[in-house]
Amino acid sequence: MSARNNVIKIFAILVVLAVVAYFAKVITKLMVELLPILAPYSDDVILGINAVIVGIGGFIVVKIVQNVISLYLLSRIERSTAHTISLILNIALYSILVLAVLSALGVNLTGAAIGGAVVGIAIGLAAQTFLSNILSGILVTTSKTLRPGDAVSLTSWIWGSPIIGETEKVDILFTEVRTIYGNVVKIPNSAFLGNTVFTKLEGKNSLTFAYQVTVNADVPAEKVLSLANNYIRDELSKAKLPFPEIYFTNKNGGTNVFSVIIRFQEVTQLNSILDLINRAFDKAYWQAKSG
Repeated sequence: MSARNNVIKIFAILVVLAVVAYFAKVITKLMVELLPILAPYSDDVILGINAVIVGIGGFIVVKIVQNVISLYLLSRIERSTAHTISLILNIALYSILVLAVLSALGVNLTGAAIGGAVVGIAIGLAAQTFLSNILSGILVTTSKTLRPGDAVSLTSWIWGSPIIGETEKVDILFTEVRTIYGNVVKIPNSAFLGNTVFTKLEGKNSLTFAYQVTVNADVPAEKVLSLANNYIRDELSKAKLPFPEIYFTNKNGGTNVFSVIIRFQEVTQLNSILDLINRAFDKAYWQAKSG
């Protein structure tokens, strides 16, 4: 059923309930005129009828909204995450329904709202991290920012060095990444909101990773680059891996900075390639210095 049909259905239910409430009020007044003994209770009867109508109508509307949300979530994210989000939304919807019924009964919700606000603030402060994780998890899963199997580099001031690896699980509270070192890191989803830069390593026909190597500038950069190219080409050809693009990109004070664009097929290969490149530049530097 389309969203438009659901909106029409909810609107029709509300109209029918409004008509029922109107006729119930008219019938109650007629009964009071016929039986004056019921006059002291007329207002209570009308409130009770309104509460029943609001409760029944609200329950039907909540069920429609639940079905729409469940279908939307299950078609876009993992089943376990969808159920968690649905549970949170169900609590919110039924809480609103209870408040609506109490209001229809004539209960003054102002005092309850003030007390609830104080309790809500206390609970909110205590659960801030938890709720932040849930919100971030919803954003990460629904936006498809990260999916299982994605090769990524996650950079954040929170943990310093980039986390490089393959995403294994994206859940409502944590995202699990198996790093190039073989261990699994569980990252709280709250770290993703405005604190993390995602870099997917997906290239055109392979995975791609940009790496920088810094070498002392007391030897010519051109000589270091030439020697490093030769060493890297020899080693990568033995491993049958594509030769990277290497550039002399910056001279920063007493250092030369080289950028290496690495291409590979499996994220598990990256660690050994980085080791090879570092050793090649180190060997090239010392050879250039001694020569």
